[in-house]
Amino acid sequence: MAKLIIKFNDIVIDQIALKQGDTTLGRRPGSDIVLDNVVVSGNHASIFTIGEDSFIQDLNSTNGTLVNNKKITKHHLMNGDVVSIGKHSLAYVNENQTKPADNLAKTVILSAGREEIAPAAPARPAAAAGATQHGSLFILSGANSGKRIDLTQTVTNLGRSGKRAGVINRNANGSYLLLPGDEGQTPKLNGTPIPGNGQQLKNGDMIEVADARMQFYLK
Repeated sequence: MAKLIIKFNDIVIDQIALKQGDTTLGRRPGSDIVLDNVVVSGNHASIFTIGEDSFIQDLNSTNGTLVNNKKITKHHLMNGDVVSIGKHSLAYVNENQTKPADNLAKTVILSAGREEIAPAAPARPAAAAGATQHGSLFILSGANSGKRIDLTQTVTNLGRSGKRAGVINRNANGSYLLLPGDEGQTPKLNGTPIPGNGQQLKNGDMIEVADARMQFYLK
């Protein structure tokens, strides 16, 4: 399980295990991690954790968020990274994390007839009882790690430009079906090639497609 070792002026003041989903950081009471210092914004940053992967995003804070002394907007945290927020430092520790291979640079999401990698979006609030759930993909490896792609289209094509490596269909009932792509292009779901008629996606499923690794999240 990933955790943060929190220091203030180089003195350890807390150690917090990261929960799955969103963890908020800020000066405002009610934040999951309260950093009580004048240079910290009320809602300063958030960390999204899914499986063994955590992604930090600055929430347009006044003084910014640094990882390993570099200002970031969003960043895929790796074991040993140090987040700096004002006089607080937060060391990210996750010895179970597998270092991702740099293999996603040529992988794209093809949606509505045009090639794009969608920007990360803020997490949606939990769906009310009976409401239609919405799916997202979280890129877990390579140059585009940390991206969140909301699956809002009826059909989302996965793969390189001009060749589909897989297809995700969003059904009217809110379920999602992963299908093979063009000839010879069969995605793997949780390490196993999917059948020719596709396979329904479940929250937390791991997808391997076109040498990329991503995780499906349903909320």
